[in-house]
Amino acid sequence: MKHLCTFVPPHVIEHIARVQGRESLAPTPAQRTAVVSAQFRKARRLGTPDVPAATVPPAAPKITAVAGVTVPAPGTAGREIYDDQHEASYSTTVIRGEGDPAVAGLNADLAYDNLGSVREFYKKLLGRNSIDNAGLDLAAHVNFDNDFANAFWDGEAQVMVFGNGDNVIFKDLTGDLDVSAHELTHGVTQFTAGLNYTDDQSGALNESFSDMIGSAVDAWANNRDADSHNWLIGDEIMADSLAGEALRSMAEPGSAYDNPVMGRDPQPRDMSGYFEPADPHLMSGITNRWFYLICKEIGLDAGTLIMYQTLQNLWPTAGFNDAAVVAAAQARILAETKKVPPEAAQVVRAAARQQGFW
Repeated sequence: MKHLCTFVPPHVIEHIARVQGRESLAPTPAQRTAVVSAQFRKARRLGTPDVPAATVPPAAPKITAVAGVTVPAPGTAGREIYDDQHEASYSTTVIRGEGDPAVAGLNADLAYDNLGSVREFYKKLLGRNSIDNAGLDLAAHVNFDNDFANAFWDGEAQVMVFGNGDNVIFKDLTGDLDVSAHELTHGVTQFTAGLNYTDDQSGALNESFSDMIGSAVDAWANNRDADSHNWLIGDEIMADSLAGEALRSMAEPGSAYDNPVMGRDPQPRDMSGYFEPADPHLMSGITNRWFYLICKEIGLDAGTLIMYQTLQNLWPTAGFNDAAVVAAAQARILAETKKVPPEAAQVVRAAARQQGFW
């Protein structure tokens, strides 16, 4: 199973491409994004490199650096930023390394800062040393392809990749900390539970854990608690014409967007709307809201710690009820050492029952 997960769901990209395809003879950025994203998904499903040849880097690319740029030593959790220069391939030249000053490229600096925020959150709040818990260096590629309206974690190459967006529907994907935190958490899942990225509950959990911890990183970086956090995913990558919309709402799945270009948010709120097979982004809202309900009762820090411990103790084919059972057990263990409130296990179970999988 390939570890490659895109931030913007395929049903959103495909809807935009369908709408824009009626307006012009020329292919649109959304159409290009849909094609490239679909090729990545096919490669992941089949386990074959059926993507544009240049998008698959060599097994051990030779890393170079422009003059004065630091290439961090392996295993130091250092940051490396690459500029793909609008090619559908991974550059091997580092343009900013760990500790280097800002460069002449806003998105490169945003990627650098956001990777640092995610790294700091995992280390300070969860005691994890980078994505693999062994100091994996954090590599990010900016300016991938032309007007590519997506971002992804490539688990095979172990890199974070950002498109520029089209500035009609989506802005540059480096502009929202949610994106980096979500996608890098796919890497954490890869090194912990290894949840299958399939069209069932395991795939939905894979997406949901990225939303859970990604949202927690965003709240932490902006000094918000469970009450003041907006619980939206992707709201800061929306172009000005769609200001106020988002990709997902953790508090109320199904309400993130409703407009002619994107369509209407199809996420079900709870298990009463569950079906499969379904893209992992669709059913992830059910467990996203489970996390939201938990955090509203016992706080974001406690809820995030429970979910992080749960992620480390799940397995590739785990489903929603499996996650709830493990989360309740982890909450009880954490409560014994006073790391979470004493009622945490009951809150976890009650929220899962409210969502329909306890």
